[in-house]
Amino acid sequence: MGVKTEQDFWIEMSIRETWTQAHFAGLAFSNIDRKTVGGTDGVFSSIHSFLSHCAMVSKMLKANYQNDSESIGKILEITNNSPIHNRKFRNFLEHYDKELKRWIKKKGIDTNIGTYNVGPKSMIKIPNILFVSHYDPSTNTYTFVDKDINLGILHNEVEKIKNKANNWVRLVESGVNRPPFT
Repeated sequence: MGVKTEQDFWIEMSIRETWTQAHFAGLAFSNIDRKTVGGTDGVFSSIHSFLSHCAMVSKMLKANYQNDSESIGKILEITNNSPIHNRKFRNFLEHYDKELKRWIKKKGIDTNIGTYNVGPKSMIKIPNILFVSHYDPSTNTYTFVDKDINLGILHNEVEKIKNKANNWVRLVESGVNRPPFT
């Protein structure tokens, strides 16, 4: 049996935090559709929460103890091409101001703004519309500044990651998986 090092402890804590963030992402996702009956604020707050927790999962998976050590994602066998690592959409959210400027230049100042709408986009019959924030519960599609992301795909991936983290922790707690963890 190996002796637990600081690195082993960091790995264990990181995997536990990955599970926690995935769990919170799942809770936020389950709240999205429930909140459609109470107005749009809860829907978009839940979407933002879901995406924020998914970003944290991605960050935890990319983390490593030292530059030359295995990442948490590698330990959990999550590939670098996992949908959880798609930063393109996250960057749109983080650089909202720049995205709006880009779209204003593209669409012009006479553009109609569609924001905080819930339902199929086809229900909105407005010409020259920019969907700033829109959610279609029938397809789990969130649109942000005319860019779509399927939240269902991301939710499925975060649930897989949560299960892998949970299984890893169970193996540690049962004594099957012992240090060193890399």
